[in-house]
Amino acid sequence: MTRITHFGPSAVVLLAAAATLFGGPAAIRSMLSEQTRVDVIQASNRLAEENVLVAFSNATRDIATIVEPSVVHVSTEGNLSSQRSTQRYASSGSGWIWDEQGHIVTNAHVVGGADRIEIQLHDGDTRTAELVGLDPRTDIAVLKIDSDNIIASRRGSSRDVKQGDLVFAFGSPFDFRFSMSSGIVSGLGRAAGLQDVDYENFIQVDAA
Repeated sequence: MTRITHFGPSAVVLLAAAATLFGGPAAIRSMLSEQTRVDVIQASNRLAEENVLVAFSNATRDIATIVEPSVVHVSTEGNLSSQRSTQRYASSGSGWIWDEQGHIVTNAHVVGGADRIEIQLHDGDTRTAELVGLDPRTDIAVLKIDSDNIIASRRGSSRDVKQGDLVFAFGSPFDFRFSMSSGIVSGLGRAAGLQDVDYENFIQVDAA
């Protein structure tokens, strides 16, 4: 009897330790699972009550409605000459309407050397553009089209941009015309190590 009394507390401790060792993880997983369920229900209720996703989707659609009319698709043609032959080439890119006078900003590498530049507006209307000027070092070119029935872009200031801001990209990547993607501002004051550019102060974004 004495021996049982002596080893009793030790046995209890061992049983408790064994229960904690083998039953503890399962109990912890059960608690975490239940907490996760509660979190999901609470988050779902908040979204349902505040209509956050609906409001966000509506805001995104409004942004597309505002921006898309000022975005253009640029198509170019020109001659590529070598010592042996001259070949005709075609290229394309994106641009946006700068002002109501019909000036368009695009990339210099898209229009450089082209003898024919065509602009497609968001409504499908196509117009011939003339090259006003370009700067290969910054890869910027300015075009001009007829100014009838065009909508110029609404521009902001880069001084107001902060890391983490939501951003949208519009254009025609891989000739998928008038595409829209989204992301955030990943960083400010970036340098890309471009040899032909004297001054670099880029806004880094992760929007495709």
